[in-house]
Amino acid sequence: MAEASTNTNGFDRFNEALRNLDDQLQELRERFDDRRKKTEKRVREFRKDMETQLRKSPVYRRAERVRKDVEEQVESTRDQLYDAFGIASKSEVDKLNRKLNAISKKLNELAKESHPSV
Repeated sequence: MAEASTNTNGFDRFNEALRNLDDQLQELRERFDDRRKKTEKRVREFRKDMETQLRKSPVYRRAERVRKDVEEQVESTRDQLYDAFGIASKSEVDKLNRKLNAISKKLNELAKESHPSV
């Protein structure tokens, strides 16, 4: 009987050690998760600060001006090419499409008025 008591005692200690390990692992997970969240927050804040500083820099402002100038030149050249080859631009096609839709609506209304439902 003493042997059974010793075995039970040994199992109890083993189970208690497992529970302690489980508790410690849970605590480590929580600490790790806290640190991860804090680190992510710091990285986001750092990135935001760096973006702000970058946008204020003369190099960035100059690059933005150059980008806008290039876009305007590309658009102007594209419009010139369209004119030279007699191709309508997307905005012109869209404008014509809107006008055609308006005319189509009016024609449908006129058709309904001339042929009322019986």
